[in-house]
Amino acid sequence: MNKSKRDLSGIIASIVFAVIGGLAIYHSRDFSPLGSVFPRTIAAAMIVLCAVYVAVALLRPIDIERPQPGSAARRVALAIALLAWALLLEPVGFLLTSIVCFAATLVIANYDRWTPRLAVVYAAVGILVLGTLYGVFSYVLQVPFPKGVML
Repeated sequence: MNKSKRDLSGIIASIVFAVIGGLAIYHSRDFSPLGSVFPRTIAAAMIVLCAVYVAVALLRPIDIERPQPGSAARRVALAIALLAWALLLEPVGFLLTSIVCFAATLVIANYDRWTPRLAVVYAAVGILVLGTLYGVFSYVLQVPFPKGVML
C-alpha cells in the first residue's frame, strides 16, 4: 500500500545539515585564507544541496513504501569496516586502507549477484576514484596524508 506524503525526516535532516554547514562557515573565519577554502566550499555546497532537497521535498510528495527488513549483520559488518578504515589509516596508509575498506564495503553492501564484469567495473571505478582523490588532495591541495606502510 503506497501513500503519497512529504519526506518529513529528510526535510528535518536537511535543515540540521544546513545549520551544520552554516556553523562550519562561521567557525572557518579563524582559518587562514587558504585553509578556509575547502571547509567553506564543502559547507556552501552542503547548504545549497540541503536547500534544494527541502524545496523538492516540499513541492513534490513521494510515494512511501514499507521498507524491506534490513540485515543487522550487514549493518554491523559495515560499521566494523568503517571503523577498521579509521583505525588502520594511520599505520597502514591512505591508499591501501581505502582500497581494502572500499572493497569490503562493496562486498557487504551489494545485494545483487556478483558477475566478473561487475567486479571488474567496481574495482576499476574504486581505484580511479581513490587515486583521483589522493592525487587532488595530496598534490593539488597539499593536504598531508598518513603515509603508513604504503601510501
